[in-house]
This record gives sequence, structure tokens and C-alpha cells, in this order.
Amino acid sequence: MFITRCNDVKNSSSRNGFSLVEVVLSVALFALFVSVFVGAVVYGQESAVLAGERGRAILLVEEGLEVTQNVRDENFANLVDGNYGLAVVNNQWVFSGANDVNGIFTRQITIASVATDRKQVTATVTWQQTPQRSGTVTAVTRLTNWRPI
Repeated sequence: MFITRCNDVKNSSSRNGFSLVEVVLSVALFALFVSVFVGAVVYGQESAVLAGERGRAILLVEEGLEVTQNVRDENFANLVDGNYGLAVVNNQWVFSGANDVNGIFTRQITIASVATDRKQVTATVTWQQTPQRSGTVTAVTRLTNWRPI
């Protein structure tokens, strides 16, 4: 009987040691899962912000092309080759400077001649996404003098 009791004591102490290993592994796995979950949430939030900024940049590029079409509709001669920004003067869009700034975004409209009655218009919007990376959205269209004099 004495031998049996010694074995019971020995088995009891090894079970306690095994429980400690289980606890350490469980805590390590829990910490790993929590860090992965937190990383996924942070990455998701950053992606949502970047997607929102890109969407805003696309809208500014489209606006630049539409404004250039309106300027063309007033008078095709207003489309002079060069780089421009946009501004509103007396409730009308006009070309102003080499670019315009809207919050974190910088927009530039580039007009280049393709033929006598055709111009290529490139609208480019740039912004700083992160300290290491900048974003750029560009759209190109061609405009013609559809009302020749």
C-alpha cells in the first residue's frame, strides 16, 4: 500500500506540471489570436480610409474633365495648351494657376493639341496617402471643336 501511495503522489505532481504547460500554451495562443484580430481591425480601418480618399480623388478628376468641357462649350479658343488649376470666379469655373488644392488633394488639368480642332485633356489628382506613399488618379479625354465658326 505504501508503494501505491507514492505513485499517487508522483502522478499528482506530474499532472500539476502538465496543467502549467497547458496554461502557458493557452495564454500564448490567446495572445496570438488577439494580436491577429487587432491587426485585422487596424488594417481594415486603414483600408477604408484609403478607399475613401481614392473615391474623393476620382470625383475631383471627373469634375476637372467636366469643367474643361464646359469651358470648351463657351468657346473652344479658351482651351489653350498648358497646365492649369481650377477656380470659381463669379459663380463660374475658370482656369487658374498651374494647379489647385482641395484639402489634401492637388489637381492639375493638362491641355495639349492633337489637331487643329481637337485637344487632349488630362486631369490628374495627387495626394499623400501615407508618409511613404502618395496616391495618383488620372483620366484622359479628347475634346473637339464641335461648333466651328
